[in-house]
Amino acid sequence: MLFATACSGSDKETGPEEITVADLVRSWTAASLTYTNNANSAERFDLIAAGGESRLTVLSDGRARTWLEIGTLSDEWYAQLSISGNTLTSTPAEASRAVRSWTFSLDGDLLELTDTSSEFDFTLANGAGVSATQVVVLIRQ
Repeated sequence: MLFATACSGSDKETGPEEITVADLVRSWTAASLTYTNNANSAERFDLIAAGGESRLTVLSDGRARTWLEIGTLSDEWYAQLSISGNTLTSTPAEASRAVRSWTFSLDGDLLELTDTSSEFDFTLANGAGVSATQVVVLIRQ
């Protein structure tokens, strides 16, 4: 759930509380990292189910470190996170990496990120990626 509501002593609803980057501070481990082909929803690939690992560490100032490994591929990058409404944006420290944005939901220790405009090579042969939806489910450690 993205928003929480709070009630005063008079049982009057005070409205939603917006999630901030501070709410994401800690280490997270991916339970799933799934790509679904936008043109063929039957074509899916879950990096975690295929033996991969991914972790995210978020610091109080919004800096983040992401680590990904599957087979012989290992990648690590640093970024600055920001939140606007239900959109989480990752601005990488390296100019060669693209800025990424996800819609997100946070429910206790479960964070779900969704990017409907991702690309993925479903052939797993370092070919051209096709339009895909990426869904990452992270568990707070």
